[in-house]
Amino acid sequence: MLNRVRLKKIARTLLKIGGGFVIFAYLTTAIGLKVMEVVADKNPLGDHAVVAQSKADHSIRVYDNGLASLQRRLELINSAKKSLELEFFIYNVDTGSRLITQALLKKAKEGVAVRILVDFSLPVFQLGPAYAQMMKIEGVEVRYYNTSAFYRIVTSQHRSHRKLLIVDGETVLTGGRNIGDEYFDMHKTANFLDTDVEVRGPIAKNVLGSFDMYWTSDLSREPKPVDPEDKSMEKARGFSQIDPGDEAFLALVSEKTKASLTSTPTFTCTDLTFVTDFPNPGEKNRKVFPAISAELARAKKEVTAESPYFVIREGGMELLHDLRDRKISVTVLTNTLRSTDAGYTVASLNWNLSSLSKSGLHLYGFKALPVPGQSNRLGDTESRWGLHSKRAVLDRETTMIGTYNIDPRSANLNSELVFICRNNPALAEFVSASIFERIRLSDEIISKDGKAHMQRLIAGASASQLAVYWALFPLANLFDFLL
Repeated sequence: MLNRVRLKKIARTLLKIGGGFVIFAYLTTAIGLKVMEVVADKNPLGDHAVVAQSKADHSIRVYDNGLASLQRRLELINSAKKSLELEFFIYNVDTGSRLITQALLKKAKEGVAVRILVDFSLPVFQLGPAYAQMMKIEGVEVRYYNTSAFYRIVTSQHRSHRKLLIVDGETVLTGGRNIGDEYFDMHKTANFLDTDVEVRGPIAKNVLGSFDMYWTSDLSREPKPVDPEDKSMEKARGFSQIDPGDEAFLALVSEKTKASLTSTPTFTCTDLTFVTDFPNPGEKNRKVFPAISAELARAKKEVTAESPYFVIREGGMELLHDLRDRKISVTVLTNTLRSTDAGYTVASLNWNLSSLSKSGLHLYGFKALPVPGQSNRLGDTESRWGLHSKRAVLDRETTMIGTYNIDPRSANLNSELVFICRNNPALAEFVSASIFERIRLSDEIISKDGKAHMQRLIAGASASQLAVYWALFPLANLFDFLL
């Protein structure tokens, strides 16, 4: 039996090994990302491929209700006459994704060209080659973005975080929602409050061009073929078949969302900008963060923003200090530990809370509660609600909605997109009111007088959430450039 001295010696050895591994991982990733930035080839396409501005009339609709956003997706898919393009970071294999997939397969049989581009991030990837092959047989093309192996630490960090549904090159639906039950209020235990923006007008052609840019990039690959007799093919074929209860469920969704969709207003934007990143790694290919920074530099009075994560490094802190020095009022809503599945981001936020309290920021943390009019419960399930919207309102007249999180990963690593509508007070008021509905169900983390309430960030979290949080807390600040 080991004595106490021996145990202490083993513990010290393990700590040394663990510490050495952490240092090695940190240096490998940090240096690798810098090298990638230096040697990355300049994208052969010009900025016109990723930035579009239009003064033409565009109709804009915003959807905060998860179930209604599922219904609207099905309606848009069913309306397609020529083409459908979908691009998502996550495409799950569950009820919501199955219903969307079946709608896509139906349109493909009607002669509509359907293409799906899914990021290959292994921690969240579900739409495997068997599903892609099943869809191909039914007339739907599927490609994967950046299939870099997980062990290739540096190149695998670049992901496409874009979310797009494009209908006939005329209508675009984008925002924070991926394809999965938790984005449509259908998960039994944890759902996301999110935001979609539907844009109809000439700028949709530019968005379609950006999809083609990703679809044909060197990082997009066709899935590997699967033996038709493989067991995974049987499961995939079942995914395409309509269940006996589907018709009744779709009727229920239609009925429950009718009032929400009918009451959703349509705005006309005559000053619209679309910005996306290039489909290549490297900071010089990131265009969304500079565009958002430039918009913030034009703010005159106030900024209200919502993001599921709030991880601030040097560049973000400089922006906050600039806003403070110009006496711009800044209000941000983000998740607390109890309302997120990414506790490491809360740990990073806690590390920087003291510095943030000196930036003039007014910060709120969401309490994981359902929001009337924005949340749905199907059946008797009890769900925890977390924020997933990526949006901001400037000076009560400019609205930004897209896929960009307030974190270093969105700024420097991921491919993102954003729509910016200027000079439209009505749209800005609609989005701002939605954000403040959620703020009313939130805790004040940093008050207007600069007082920080660290304990409120973790109050009410489950034992498992706290365990993960404290385990990752020592590393959150060290690896915040990857969060």
